[in-house]
Formats: sequence, C-alpha cells, structure tokens
Amino acid sequence: MQPRIVDIAKKAEVSPSAVSFALNNKSGLSSEVRQRIIDIATEMGYKTIPNNPYLNNENIIIKLLKIAKHGHIVNERHNPFITEYLEGIETETKKRKYKLEVSFYEKIPIKDIVMEEIDKKANGLIILGTELTAHDFNLFDGLSAPIVFIDTYFPLSVYDCIDIDNADGVFRAIRHLYSSGHRSIGLVKSSYETMNFKMREYGFYDAMEYFSLRVQNHFTASVDPAFDKSIDDFCKFLEKSAALPSAFFCMNDMIAYGCIKALHMHNYKVPEDVSIIGFDDLPSSSYSDPPLTTIRVSSHQIGRRAVERLSEKIINPNDGLPEKIMVPNNLVIRQSVRQI
Repeated sequence: MQPRIVDIAKKAEVSPSAVSFALNNKSGLSSEVRQRIIDIATEMGYKTIPNNPYLNNENIIIKLLKIAKHGHIVNERHNPFITEYLEGIETETKKRKYKLEVSFYEKIPIKDIVMEEIDKKANGLIILGTELTAHDFNLFDGLSAPIVFIDTYFPLSVYDCIDIDNADGVFRAIRHLYSSGHRSIGLVKSSYETMNFKMREYGFYDAMEYFSLRVQNHFTASVDPAFDKSIDDFCKFLEKSAALPSAFFCMNDMIAYGCIKALHMHNYKVPEDVSIIGFDDLPSSSYSDPPLTTIRVSSHQIGRRAVERLSEKIINPNDGLPEKIMVPNNLVIRQSVRQI
C-alpha cells in the first residue's frame, strides 16, 4: 500500500504541504529539504512522483572539465585530492541517474577548450577552476549549458561557484598554532596566484590580527607550489634568513612537504626547531616525515553540492542570481606542530 502524504510528512518532520511541493517539483523548498523528502518518500514505497526531477534522467549528461592551465597546482601529485571531488560528483549523478563524462585539458588555451566544448551535447558542466583567473571565467560565455565552477571563487562572477571556505580553514590553522604557544608565525605562500591562495593569504593576515600577532615580512616566503621547485625556493629563503619563526603556515600541503624537506636539508628539525602546518590534507600528509598537521577540505561534499546546484539550474534555467557556496573545513592534528 502506497504511503499517504501525511505519513511521509510525519516521518520527514515537515508539513504535508512541504511534501506536496517536493513531490510535485514546486518552488518554495531548499534543495536539501526537497531531497530529504524525496528520499524518505522513495524509502516508504511512494511509486508515483509527478514531475520528479530525479526520474527519467538517463538522457541528461553532466560533464566534468578538469583543467590544468599551467599544471603547477593541478598535477599528478594532486590527483588524490581531485579524485575526492570526482567521487562526490559520481555519488550525486548516480543518485539522479545522470550520465557523467570527464574531460582533462592540460596546458590548452581556455578559448580552445571552449571552442571544443561548444559542439558537445552536455546538459550541464562542472569545471575544476583551481588554476583559472577571473578573466578566464569570461571566456566560457560562449557555452550555452549551465555551468558550476568548483575549487575557486570570484565574487562578481555570473557563474555559480562552490569552493573551500579558505578564511575558515586558515583561522583554524592559526588558532591551533596560537593555542600551542606559538607567537612568531611565518607565511609560506605560492608564487603562482589563484583565488584560493589569495583568500588564504587574506585569511592569514586577518587571523594574525585577531590573535594580536605581528606579521613579520622577513618571515614570509614565496615558493613555487610544485613540490620539487618549492624545495629549491625555500632553500634559497633559508639561506638568506638570519632567524626563523617558531612556526610556518603553508598555503597547501605540497608546499608544506617542500618546506619540511628544505628544513631537513638545512639541519632544522620539524617540529622541534620549526613547526609546520599545511592546508588540504592530501592522503600523503598522514605519512609524511613528520605526519603533517593540516586542514582537511570537504572535497566530496563540494563535488556533491556541485551536482545538486547544477541540477537546480538544469530544471530551472532562470533559477535566479548565481550562488557562491563556501564549504567548511576541519583541522587534522598530527605531529608537525610542537606544543611550546
């Protein structure tokens, strides 16, 4: 026997009208509430869901464009991180019965990528925008399919963006260093600028000000984010430094690995002499030497949310203003930070 709307409403802890809105694909509910109601209705055996956007979707194609504009950040060392995005995207596309396609573009001009994708028949695009600039965003105007960018964020963009909450993550990192007794904290930033790196740098200055800590420019290093080159760049920084802070915040884990290697090469011990904290929680962070304290990014959640948002835009192309969604992070404490 098919459950009644009132039964579904009771289990979902919502009003019967909310259930009716969800099952008939009417506006007035958040995507999270709508999905929860539909999931509960399906579990209870509700067979007929008029206009349900999750039925008969076999012909809808979602495409992920993985773009390595220069490859200093999006490269084979970051594949495990990017794989988590893909897993989140796959989870949602399978649930919605969408077809998923993936294309990888490496060091190809953005305008050429756009020209290649114009004739493709994707119903929606998720674009890994890690290495893209605001100007690059404008070049995608020639594509007619709805677009959601992940792993980047531009406030004035006409496109939806789902990104890491960089300010939140950096604040967690500096708070951990502060609570561990560190009062002299340096910054190791990237010589290749991305929006994520820029937001982390702003977040660093804000967090230092919050804890009344002085930013000392001679404790700021700029390195190539590629692992081998970050070692060389940080070695040059160490050779010019008369003194070091008690800790460094590094823009990402790859830079942190390079800094740790360079410190070891110059006979500094981590964390006994200098503490290091990273950002991303790449799988290798748990077995680096020493295991790296870092910020874990909810990549799987970002991938899932990208499909949810894209689905909303496919169903309702005139859905409204573009959304900028920031996904929070968690601090992962390991052995690279010393308690003073």
